[in-house]
Order: sequence, then C-alpha cells, then structure tokens
Amino acid sequence: MNNSSCSSVDEPPDVAGLRHLTYAIIMPVILAFGMLFNTFSLVAAARSNLNSIALSYLFAIILSNLSLMILAVPWLMHRASQSDQCYSHATAFYHANIEPILLNWLATFSTYVLLCMSIERFVSVIQPSLFHRIHVLSRAVLALATSLCMCLIFHLPTYLKWSITCPDCWSVTIEKDVTSTTLWWIYIYTSQTMARFAPCAALVLLNIITIFKYRRIINKRSRMTTNAVSASQTNTPSNSTNNLSIVKKKIVLSASSQDEKRQLKLLSGLVCLVAVCIVPAGVAALLPHPDGNEHDVFGFVVEALELFHHSVISLVICMCNNDIHRRVRKMITCNSVSF
Repeated sequence: MNNSSCSSVDEPPDVAGLRHLTYAIIMPVILAFGMLFNTFSLVAAARSNLNSIALSYLFAIILSNLSLMILAVPWLMHRASQSDQCYSHATAFYHANIEPILLNWLATFSTYVLLCMSIERFVSVIQPSLFHRIHVLSRAVLALATSLCMCLIFHLPTYLKWSITCPDCWSVTIEKDVTSTTLWWIYIYTSQTMARFAPCAALVLLNIITIFKYRRIINKRSRMTTNAVSASQTNTPSNSTNNLSIVKKKIVLSASSQDEKRQLKLLSGLVCLVAVCIVPAGVAALLPHPDGNEHDVFGFVVEALELFHHSVISLVICMCNNDIHRRVRKMITCNSVSF
C-alpha cells in the first residue's frame, strides 16, 4: 500500500506512456535478443580455434554483457514501475544501492575490454613487431584485472545517489542532499569522462586509424596478387593445368577480399555503435534534473541505445574473426558438422 509521505513527481501522460512503451515493450525485446546474441557468441567463441589471449578478451566481453543482460531484468521491472512503487526493504536496498553499481560496473568493463582489443588490433596493423611483444597472456590477464578494478572504483560512489524512504512502504528516491552538491557534480564529470567519454574517444580514433591503414594494406596486397596472377597467365603457355591454377588463385583472392571487406564493414559498424550508443548515455548523466525526476524522453532513448549496444557488440566482435564467422554460418544453417 502506498504511503502518502512517499511523494513523487507526477509525469505528463505522454511521458508516462513513452516510459511504459520503452521499459515494458521495447527494452524487453532488446534484452531478449541480447541474451540470445551473447549466448550464441559464447558458444561460437568456445568452439573457435582462437589462441588463449584472444579468447580471454572475447570471453570477458561476452560474459560481462551476458551478466549485464541478466541483471537488467529486475532493473527493467523497476524502471517500468511508478517512482513511488512499494518494495520490501531488501528489494528497495538492492535497487537503490547495489543495482546501479553492478550495472554501471559491467557496462564500463565491457567498454574497457573493447578498448583493450582495439589497442591490440591497432598495434597489430601499425606495428606488427611490437604486437608480438605485447600479445602475451600475462599482459592480457593484467589488463583485464586492472580494468575490472578501475571500473568498480569509478562507480562505487553511486551508492550515495539513491536512498530508500518510507518505513511503511519502502520506495527508492534520489538523495537530493548528495546530488545537489558541487563535489557530487565533480565526481559525475570525472566518472563519465573516465567511464564513457575517454574510452569511447580512444575507441573511435583507434578503429578509424586501423580501418584506413588496413584498407591500404588490403588494396596493396590485392594489386600485388592480381599482378602476379596476370603475369603467370601471360608468361606461361596456355594449358588446362595452368588455367586451373589461375582459376584457383582468383577464387582464393576473391574469398580473401570478401572476408577483408566484411571485417572493414564490421569495424566501421563498431565505431558507429560506440559513437551513437555510448556517448549519449554519458551526456544524459551530465544533464541536471532539478525536479529529481530522471524519467524523461532523452533518458529513455539513451538507455535503450546503451542496452542495444551491449546486446549486439559481442556478436559484432565475434563476426570480425573469420573462423568464428564460418562457424556461426554453419550453426545458423544447422550444419551437423558444426555440432
């Protein structure tokens, strides 16, 4: 039963309707597909031939996103309810003090794992000799452990943002005495810079440079291979064996070119996902809410975008690998060999 002392800000009918549409319909669909995509990615990665270093990064990002999808279920139920919803004390405590830390921790850790993978990919294309020195399991484990601890530290003060009130009917409210202070806003700007803006800027920059460098390498190799095939076709007497060899070279070149073009498209999509889905969430966190109500149209959109990012990013990363891409195609077509 609602307690009259648990007052809440009345939402306009259109905002209340949009909130219900977002948290009760749209985001549960995204969540369902996110669980499916991340589980699918986990199975495909487990069956791949990747080395232990690449698998450590891949498993870290998949498991963090999958855990985020699972923990988002009670979060969605809480978001879909009214702001003065009654809970038990344990449930209200979880929504106010534990849930925000866990969700932000996992979301930020996923972004940092993606940054670590982008750094390795960047070094492998720009400085292949350096890549062999840093691409070792001990460094990967250290990077993951450091990222995990840093991401938790970024969001521990979130514990102070929400409070539980009304002993007769426990509800979750914003602690205005904390969020209205200058020190809190310094923390918000610092944490969002470290958790979203800085890693996203690095991700976009590294992947754009990698895309252009990789494109030049692909074009150069393609021209060299084409010239070699043309030369062998011109200088060697025509016979069936030679023609068959030339045809095979062209087929291999075409398949390799298609794989490389697909990887470039996926990397471009990754850049767009980060820029469109993660950065707006950081902007939304910096916007002031004078009435203490964070349920607004912009907030609905950015939360849906961020959940969508974590739903699909694991599959995008997996599809960048040719071996996993082939295994995924076999699994989709229910090829018995893949099982």
